[in-house]
Amino acid sequence: MRPRPCVLLPVLICGLLPAAEQGGHEAVPAVTPRAEVKTVAAPAEIKPVAKHADRKSATPLAEAHPAMPGSEKAAQGLSGQQALDRLLTGNKRFIADLTSRSHQGAARRIAIAKSQHPVAVVVCCSDSRSGPETIFDQGLGDLFVVRTAGHVLDGVALGSIEYACEHLHVPLVVVLGHERCGAVTAAVEGGTPTGHVQTVVELVQRNIGPKRGEAGDAVEQAVQSNARAVARQISTSTPLLAGLISSEELTVVALRYDLDDGEVAVLP
Repeated sequence: MRPRPCVLLPVLICGLLPAAEQGGHEAVPAVTPRAEVKTVAAPAEIKPVAKHADRKSATPLAEAHPAMPGSEKAAQGLSGQQALDRLLTGNKRFIADLTSRSHQGAARRIAIAKSQHPVAVVVCCSDSRSGPETIFDQGLGDLFVVRTAGHVLDGVALGSIEYACEHLHVPLVVVLGHERCGAVTAAVEGGTPTGHVQTVVELVQRNIGPKRGEAGDAVEQAVQSNARAVARQISTSTPLLAGLISSEELTVVALRYDLDDGEVAVLP
């Protein structure tokens, strides 16, 4: 009897081997379906974490500066007095180290990218210690800032204020003087500064007038006099600003910032 060929053995052996070894190639991994791919959230969807969530005393002040919607009305719908109250409330948060920072994130940046509606014009000194957004705890799009040494004004600065008040309908202009101002100190002490600094000193001297020999800190008195003089200059500027004040569409206020305790006070 003739033996049968062992043709089935190779077939059985091949059937038991893994697929990767049959052809000498590695197995191809399965492709992840498109429906299972996860996307990253857009910046506008990121919710900021409250900086002082663990402080009970932070709640009232933090809620005083809520995030504004993207479709804001002119000047965010505030009157001059309401805008001033908002700035002074923000200053209280700054003093207490309870700043909200609610207008400083990605969502706020996107919301105001196409237009601006600031609540106030802040005319202030270029001094690095007197940044108004920090002092008043405001953020992107909240303040229209005009800064010069000694917060003195020329035609360009006045034109900048006019633009904000006439075209952006800002209801409030604050002139923010500050303690121990270098430009005011130079004006009080006299001398002849070099370069264009002399122009700054001369403008401050024009605002504060001649020395009167009054008792007290001469520089501090001049700081307040300078802020009031600039506020008067804005209030009487024709034809635009004086007209807006007459029609009660604009309020101008002089303020004084204390470098030591951070407090902003309204000057009489």
